[in-house]
Amino acid sequence: MASKQTSAPWRVGVLFSQSGLTSVSEQAQLRGTLVAIDEINSRGGIDGRPVEPVVYDPGSDAATYVQYAKKLMIEDSVTTIFGGYTSSCRKAILPVVERLNGLLWYSAPYEGFEFSQNVICTGTTLNQNCIGLCRYLMRKFGKRFYFVGNDYIYPRVANQVMRDLVISSGGTVLGERYLNMKPSRSYFPELMKDIQKAQPDVIFSTMVGESTSFFYQAYHDAGFDPGLTPIASLTTSEPELKAMGYDVGEGHITAATY
Repeated sequence: MASKQTSAPWRVGVLFSQSGLTSVSEQAQLRGTLVAIDEINSRGGIDGRPVEPVVYDPGSDAATYVQYAKKLMIEDSVTTIFGGYTSSCRKAILPVVERLNGLLWYSAPYEGFEFSQNVICTGTTLNQNCIGLCRYLMRKFGKRFYFVGNDYIYPRVANQVMRDLVISSGGTVLGERYLNMKPSRSYFPELMKDIQKAQPDVIFSTMVGESTSFFYQAYHDAGFDPGLTPIASLTTSEPELKAMGYDVGEGHITAATY
């Protein structure tokens, strides 16, 4: 027997943080998702059904992501979720989505080395931006690199890939430092002293969220010249530039999808 036609809204989960440490980045993803839903609905929805977003704020916390993923799929009867920013949050949600046979759309930069039939990654993978970025930096600025990142999955893997590219191209990694996800602003001047001592040609950053602003501002305050020793990143984009101050971000380099 043919299934009944329905015009009921097609509910989808939207999990991007509007508060917490990575909210500066995730709010941009939230707005982009809601704009896309509005555009779909303005064209008549999908098979005549409007798309209805069910939005929660995970607060940049992996455990809260899990809580809301369960709520969406069990209580709200949602089978498709758009969300997640850090790889740690994605991996936290993944068992829920797999167990309940849902679908997670993950749009943040993705470190690779993972496969699930229940996740579609639409963000940049490391082979798409690291290779071109490394070649450009070594040609333009030099072969001496210093790595800085937050201490979770994506920065660790991205730095390993970039390290392999730098060394295989005859370059050197002079230092590699990782900060927790809640670093004090007072830590960054000391970090800049260590970078000044190492004298790299390039600083490769995989900082995210609030840490990004603190780091670029400390760089600016320390008197570095981005024309000589830029910060190169895979994750710094317009929301982070707005948060840190456009004068602070001027002259630095990002390799990412638009």
